[in-house]
Amino acid sequence: MTTLSLVSSELLLQAINQSHDGIAIADAAQDHWPLIYVNSGFERLSGYSSAELLGKTARHLLGTDTEQPEIATLRDALLQGQNCKVILRNYRRDGSMFWNELNISGVRDASGTLTHFIGIAQDVTARILLSQQLHQSKLDLHTLNQQLHTLSNLDPLIGVSNRSHFDAQLAQMLQTSQRTHSQLSVLKVDLDQFKRFTERYGRPAGDVCLRMVGEYLAKSFARASDCVSRYDDDEFAIVSMGATTEGLQEHVGKLRDHVRALSIPHSDSPYGVVTICVGGISLTPLRDTTTATLLKQADTALHEAKRRGSDCECIV
Repeated sequence: MTTLSLVSSELLLQAINQSHDGIAIADAAQDHWPLIYVNSGFERLSGYSSAELLGKTARHLLGTDTEQPEIATLRDALLQGQNCKVILRNYRRDGSMFWNELNISGVRDASGTLTHFIGIAQDVTARILLSQQLHQSKLDLHTLNQQLHTLSNLDPLIGVSNRSHFDAQLAQMLQTSQRTHSQLSVLKVDLDQFKRFTERYGRPAGDVCLRMVGEYLAKSFARASDCVSRYDDDEFAIVSMGATTEGLQEHVGKLRDHVRALSIPHSDSPYGVVTICVGGISLTPLRDTTTATLLKQADTALHEAKRRGSDCECIV
């Protein structure tokens, strides 16, 4: 082997290992196409070490999610020795889900015999989240933002009440509750590890995440005696009349379950998906109770919920 060939091989291997994308090579001559090489990018993407991957198929990255339509497309292409590109839900070693855009190419020897498959894997979770949101809303995000900006009482990103409108609604509902001696509930809702979410997936994906959670909160508190707002960057505030403490606790428990069920991938979460913490109060306010007091008590309850960990609640 010449010095030039050796240097070229070393440079090629170095370039492959430093690639941000996951690169894997499978043996096309063996059943089920076992992996014979993975680069560092594939290890980072999957969470598995090369020692755990070599000699095995990449199929275990599907977990139990084996009914995806594009799996059949991938299998047919491999059986026919054809190139293909698919997007699959894959699962890392820690169980967290990510969307994997997988490009497969066949490698043939000088006689034209198929010997290997090369796969290039990319984490396209942020892109898929954006696409899903566009499909749900059926509106271009830019157009949606422009429309919402014209509504002075609404947060332009999510479409729920903004902070100033919430404060006005809270004051009005407090007066009504004091006059009628009825129960009033104030909640604060915070997305767990949201800063890490935006650092990993980017701010556009973070906005989509906020919108999906905010829209669900609005659906859960949709009565005329409810008001949901985006109170801070990753924090929502809710005021509701008439619910008992026990009823509110049950509703909040279901709320946390449904947010988990949105299955928004979050690799830095212990659950692998986006979760929320909820803190709040439910009481019959006294005559001298103020909105500032209610919000402070809800904040204190939220801090207690977050102290307990992710996906927790504290209702007092």
